[in-house]
Amino acid sequence: MKTNLLSVLKSKDFSKLWTAQLLSQVAYHMLIFASILHIYDLTKSLTTISLVMMATAIPSVIFGPFSGAFTDKIRYKKVLIATNILRFLVVILLIPAAHNTLAILELIFLMSTITQFFSPAELSSIPLIVKKDKLVAANSIYLTTMYGSLILGYGIAGPLQAIIGSYGVFLVIAGLYAVCSILVYLMSEYDQKEIKHNLTLRRLEQSLVSIWQSTRSGLSYIRHRQKVYSPMFKLTVAWAMLGSFVVVLPGFAEKTLHISTEYAGIILIVPAGVGMLIASWALNRWQRFSKNTLIFFGFIVAGLALLAMSLYSFYNFLNFSLLIATALMIIMGFAAACVYVPAQTLLQINSDGPMRGRVYGISAMFLNLAMSIPALFIGGIADLTSPTITLILVAFVIIFYGASLYFEDDEPAGIELEVRV
Repeated sequence: MKTNLLSVLKSKDFSKLWTAQLLSQVAYHMLIFASILHIYDLTKSLTTISLVMMATAIPSVIFGPFSGAFTDKIRYKKVLIATNILRFLVVILLIPAAHNTLAILELIFLMSTITQFFSPAELSSIPLIVKKDKLVAANSIYLTTMYGSLILGYGIAGPLQAIIGSYGVFLVIAGLYAVCSILVYLMSEYDQKEIKHNLTLRRLEQSLVSIWQSTRSGLSYIRHRQKVYSPMFKLTVAWAMLGSFVVVLPGFAEKTLHISTEYAGIILIVPAGVGMLIASWALNRWQRFSKNTLIFFGFIVAGLALLAMSLYSFYNFLNFSLLIATALMIIMGFAAACVYVPAQTLLQINSDGPMRGRVYGISAMFLNLAMSIPALFIGGIADLTSPTITLILVAFVIIFYGASLYFEDDEPAGIELEVRV
């Protein structure tokens, strides 16, 4: 596998595409977390952070199902270059809009909308520049980079913001998108598909109608199959948990942990990412186990770790209290992966082949809604009460939901867990 990974990276086109993916995704996650911290500094309101989450998630619900149909009508390289240039321009516009919260939210919405068209073009490019026998290795690199960029982007955005300020961070992000545009431009003309017809509103409308009909049939399929909607619902709850925590994070870091919000990513988010990576390694070693039992374990442990974190004020007199908080985040990340990986695996093995694409698309929509809509209420509750009380409430909801899973029927024995990182 190691040899395959190295041989894939030796491909000039793939190495350029992979570097562009890494830089663009790091830039995107830096932008989101830097915007969260910047808006919190402007408003001191966690409700506005909820609005940031909604601005990033809603475009994937509106445009996500249709973006693939649009990008298939244009050569992928052109889509990649155009989306990176547009994102560069959007970030530049953030600089004069930095004191206007509404303008920032609108630009984040626009940024997320553009990104919906970058992702399918990027994924569709991989089979065109990588040989068939190396696709597994290429996709493994892609997925690892996707998760790693989230940890890296959220981790460095805060400290960088503390050093060079929000304007400086926005310029760095804009520079990353400019480099991505150049990297894609330097790729060969790998997409030689024939554009038989110009993209017109009529043809686009026909594509959208077809996609909507497929989505409806997918919803009907999911609704009538408990083994499909059950893991999907568990994933949705897990993402709602993540969205709730991100919303409360700046206020909790400032008011309870008494640390600068700029360093919340390093102290809290990066350790959670490390915990997820440890869990992914461990799950690769444990090839056979009960996935529903592991999901039950993950929810209970994540809820208990979050509860212990929310009670920080009871042990903050200790000299190593921040180390305890960091350790709890590693545990929480480990437990979260014990939910994400088995639930995603169950979704894969329980979905019929012809319906699998629709199931994944609908699942992505639900996950993005789960990160945004509950977060809106969580932000309001935190503003009315406190971040600590809000996290306690979220922790108890997670624990009670996890406990309810104990009474679920387990999946048939003998199904192996597939973990791809």
